[in-house]
Amino acid sequence: MCNTLHESGFIMPSPLNIRDIGQDRKAALELESKLTGNSIAEIVRDWIDAGITRSRAERERAAWMASAKESIADEARHLERNGPSLARFRQI
Repeated sequence: MCNTLHESGFIMPSPLNIRDIGQDRKAALELESKLTGNSIAEIVRDWIDAGITRSRAERERAAWMASAKESIADEARHLERNGPSLARFRQI
């Protein structure tokens, strides 16, 4: 099952049906299945999970970088107005 966003805003499960993935991909999956001793379905699930995890990590990294760039811009504006000061970062 695959998830799709329903008009209500909830994620609804839907069937995943890949009609034609090509002979090369099918052969590669069959070979991987034989070499690892896992079913094709298990291999595909693992690869999908790994892809989703990587995609999430890339989005989180991009969000972190955007936030860091914004913080650097804020710091640059502060330095322009006030000059350098360590007092801003001291904790008592």
